[in-house]
Amino acid sequence: MPFSLLQENTEKIELPPWKILIVDDEEDIHAITKMALKRFKLESRGVEFLSAYNSDQAKKVIEEQDDIALIFLDVVMETDDAGLRLAKWLREENNNTFTRIVLRTGQPGQAPEEEVIMDYDINDYKQKTELDRSKLFTTVVTALRAYRDLIKIEKSRNYEKIYRIGLQQVIESTTDLLEKKTLKHFFDGLLKQVVSLIHVDQKGVLIKPVKGAGTICYKDDYEIIAECGGITLENGLDAKALELLDKARKQKGSVFDGEHYAAYFPTKSDEESLLYLTGQQLVGLSDVNIQLLNLFSNSIGIAFDNFLLNREIIQTQEDLINRLGNAVESRSKESGNHIRRMSEFCFIIAKDLNLPESSCEILKQATPMHDVGKISIPDSVLLKPGRLSDEEMLIMKQHADMGFDILSGSDRPILKAAAIIAQQHHEKYDGTGYPLGLKGDAIHIYARIVAVADVFDALIHRRCYKEPWPVEDIVNLLKNERNKHFDPEVVDALLNKLDEILVLNEKLTNSDCL
Repeated sequence: MPFSLLQENTEKIELPPWKILIVDDEEDIHAITKMALKRFKLESRGVEFLSAYNSDQAKKVIEEQDDIALIFLDVVMETDDAGLRLAKWLREENNNTFTRIVLRTGQPGQAPEEEVIMDYDINDYKQKTELDRSKLFTTVVTALRAYRDLIKIEKSRNYEKIYRIGLQQVIESTTDLLEKKTLKHFFDGLLKQVVSLIHVDQKGVLIKPVKGAGTICYKDDYEIIAECGGITLENGLDAKALELLDKARKQKGSVFDGEHYAAYFPTKSDEESLLYLTGQQLVGLSDVNIQLLNLFSNSIGIAFDNFLLNREIIQTQEDLINRLGNAVESRSKESGNHIRRMSEFCFIIAKDLNLPESSCEILKQATPMHDVGKISIPDSVLLKPGRLSDEEMLIMKQHADMGFDILSGSDRPILKAAAIIAQQHHEKYDGTGYPLGLKGDAIHIYARIVAVADVFDALIHRRCYKEPWPVEDIVNLLKNERNKHFDPEVVDALLNKLDEILVLNEKLTNSDCL
């Protein structure tokens, strides 16, 4: 779809003026040239004059301005060939082949026309005495048209290159988003990729910040999932954003309005996914940007459907695991929400240890199965209120291997992790645990994390055989058991996040009573 059909704002964009650099050591030449061309316009574009009085000043201006269309260049300035040296520098060192150079000299003997034209890459040669207003006008029109055509050719050449790069980026971006595990990560990635596509033709340029938000809409209610710039979850979406998002949903397509953009990603789900961006960088987007965004939107619609389907499968799997875990815990008379708290504590600890995001998620999902082996322990042992005898303790310890036997043999990452945790979560860092007597890093990091989280949750809550411990006493025990029962790094990670864990513990404990 052409950009003009998407653009809601029909105000005419004012084109920038043509930039003309006058390089001459005579002030009168600057004044006369500006006077003669002060009302000049070509293709609705006026003229902006830049001035330099020697070659060093000219180089500075050229390096600061990369869109100078025409240079009126004097030959004799600080040296007899200063202008010629500047022309050579512009073409060979500055690598500028687009700016048109009109050499103007008051001393033609110093720079013979035929010799200069052949030896230097200039585009016209004029004696100052022959440049009256009429000839100056003709010279400028001819030079600017040549510059315009060269830029168009270069843009056309780059267009195919940019589109090819952008198309590859769309493919890679879609693949990357398909790997995202959570809805927030999906939209975080989506924001990043869209902003990147907008600037696909501005490599190496300092990009002004763009504000944006990724949202899902269900039953006319927008939920911000991810944000960038000044848009926040707390402040929500302003009236303009809601207006464009509603329009995009109604049209089932993307909408532009000046510096505002609402992207609609077509899906088969009841949950519609949209993206809102705002910023000056969106004004005057090129056709290649628009085409890439439209292509990307269609691809993301498919990716979002696949993501939701995958999320539904994972959530169903999590629900089944939690229900089985709850069944085991309720049989052993554990307090409500024990396994849910355990999962959240483990996730927080794993994040502080800088485990990969995917590993943190797998640990969170597998933790509820840590005591599944207790399903095979007789009630007479599992539910005994007093201290277990040595023989009963041996029976109780069997739940670790039994849990491993129940869960092992699957190729699914969650079940593989759950099998390891079930077997190893009673191992101790110093090698005195059970059932394998593993020591140190030989114990899987998942099991080392679960061991700390399990003891912490058991101590901070009331059980049938004990009252809850004060937090200070729990912290002291964890510190004393570093390098003995517990991995010291895991203990430190829990203590680093203790405030967050305590808040979460209170929240999930209170929900037991709801």
